Amino acid sequence: MLAPRRRDGLIRAMRASAVVVTHQSAGHIGACLEALQADSDGELEIIVVDNRSSDGTAEQVRRKFPTVTLRVTHRNIGYGAAANIGISLATSDPILVLNADAVVEPGAIAALRDRFEAEPSLGCVSPVHLDADGGSLSPARAFPSVGAAIADGTMLERWLRGSAVLRSYNRDAAPPDATPDWLDGACLAFRARALRDVGGFDAGYFMYSEELDLHRALRTAGWTCAVEDAARVRHVGGASAGRDLVARERNFFRSRYRLAGKMWGRPFAVFLRLFVALVNLVRLAEQLVRLLLGRGSPSPRVEASRIARVTLWQWFGWRR
Repeated sequence: MLAPRRRDGLIRAMRASAVVVTHQSAGHIGACLEALQADSDGELEIIVVDNRSSDGTAEQVRRKFPTVTLRVTHRNIGYGAAANIGISLATSDPILVLNADAVVEPGAIAALRDRFEAEPSLGCVSPVHLDADGGSLSPARAFPSVGAAIADGTMLERWLRGSAVLRSYNRDAAPPDATPDWLDGACLAFRARALRDVGGFDAGYFMYSEELDLHRALRTAGWTCAVEDAARVRHVGGASAGRDLVARERNFFRSRYRLAGKMWGRPFAVFLRLFVALVNLVRLAEQLVRLLLGRGSPSPRVEASRIARVTLWQWFGWRR
């Protein structure tokens, strides 16, 4: 059951809950939790679900943030499954679900909460994202078309970046006040009832696409989503996923195949897997030519090895 629960002996109800999922996040979790506590006025319940980190993340939370509720999983069970654990422990509404490398700006929590109170149809609200230079990035996205699903994340994206298919997916030409289909998941605030209606995240996604799929479920259940301009969050991006680029790419495409099957059926998911595997052969050949010519990345041999490992996985190991 993903509905917020009440704890016996709770002195006073918190006005919101925050669920932070961590994995190898020792370098980021401190700033994340400090920002949440500073913006809470003592009325934010914070829950950390650690996916069995080996870098001291959980120990840091226990030592420096004793008021934070901490749960450590028996293994790395993935983002959505860990988030569901935190959601089940939450006692307040709304519920923020955020990455360990997301740092909320002052006033963000109150602005998100006020937006829910003003619009009862909202199931999810996201703050505006700030990049490393302080520039604003909208987390608003459109549901992918078949073309976007084929191009996004493959080498075709290099040539089709300005195409209508990807521009529509990224909402490059969308009016600022247009309602988005889904929101990038670095920091999302959910109405507890909305999460209860759809059952939370699909735990079958290990990483990537889980928030897109959740927004599809929310839309089907009648909920909308929005970006709150008065709330802002700084997001590093890829803090835990970026260490192993091969694993990151495997996780991305494994989730993409799952999403494709749910949106367009298993035959299209099989086609997409074969198409991506073929494109990866071209990608590998391109990198080998660059290696022979001494061009490309600073470490062309390392890059070629990485692409080869991903290509082998695309053809023979994608089920594992």
